[in-house]
This record gives sequence, C-alpha cells and structure tokens, in this order.
Amino acid sequence: MKLRNLFVTDTVVSFLFAIGLLLKPDYLLKFFGLTQGKTELLLGQIIGAALIGFGLLAWFAKDFEPQAGKGAVISLLIFSAIGFVVSLLGILSQVTRAGSAWLIVIVFLLFTAGYAYFQFMGPRE
Repeated sequence: MKLRNLFVTDTVVSFLFAIGLLLKPDYLLKFFGLTQGKTELLLGQIIGAALIGFGLLAWFAKDFEPQAGKGAVISLLIFSAIGFVVSLLGILSQVTRAGSAWLIVIVFLLFTAGYAYFQFMGPRE
C-alpha cells in the first residue's frame, strides 16, 4: 500500500464516523453499546468535529512533500495509537459490552499499524 492510499482511506473512514456522530450520535452510540444521554450525545458530536479535523489532515497530507508528510504520519500515528488503547481499555473495563464496539478497536489498530509501518519501516514517497 502506498502512503497516499492510507491517507485517503483514513479520510474516508474519519468522515464516515464524523458524519454519523454529528448527525445521528444517538444511533452510532447505541450501535456501539454506549449510553445516549445528553452529555454523551454532545461528546459524540464533539468527537465527530475532531474527526473532521483528522480527516482533513489526512486528505491534505496525501499531497504533502515528504518532509511535511512525515509530520502528518507522526500525528496520525499518535492519534490512532491513543484511540486504540483508549477504545480497547473501554471494552476491557466493560464500558460497553456490544460486540460491534470491537470495530473501533480494529479500525484504530489497522491505522496504527499502517502509520507505524510508514514511519519506521516503509518506503518514503
């Protein structure tokens, strides 16, 4: 996989989750087995807004020069790694018992692995 393709894939996934969290946070939170109180809905929408930012970073990074792209890779690697750990801990501590919550863990793990590959081992474009 090329780094550019990883950036584009990250953009699409981020935007899909962002749209869901911004427009229908109650549905998305319910899908992942989380409560849908007013506070949770607001936090879901705030996370959706943040995902727009990360999606845009990935989108613009696909056209960055290699040195600038390295900064984007590091940023998105850290975001994905923290998201992986937090979502995994949420499941292990039984914040959610929905099997669908593992989807978030897997998505973060895949992006963490992808960005780690390009940061530490992959070819430079």
